[in-house]
Amino acid sequence: MEEALMKELENLREENQILRASLEEVRKEGFDQEPASFDDLLKDFGGKLNKVLEQVKDQLKEPTAKAAEKLEVQMEKNPVPFLLAAFGAGYVISRLLDRR
Repeated sequence: MEEALMKELENLREENQILRASLEEVRKEGFDQEPASFDDLLKDFGGKLNKVLEQVKDQLKEPTAKAAEKLEVQMEKNPVPFLLAAFGAGYVISRLLDRR
């Protein structure tokens, strides 16, 4: 699990570098051409950010599915700790939301 998180962190760093390079290109193009409107720059940035977030989402699907599967197996083997944790969380939330 820790290795997967470290790999994901490294992937996010690489994507951050790609995003920075893209922003640098946009900035340089802005000096070479007519100044683009702020809305156009924002739409372009939003599109690139959306692509990066979609890639991150796709990369997180597999580790999340594996973690959920492991949790399900553990719950089937020994459900008592999970029931106690759920009861405790419900009690704490009910105490926090109590308006008396």
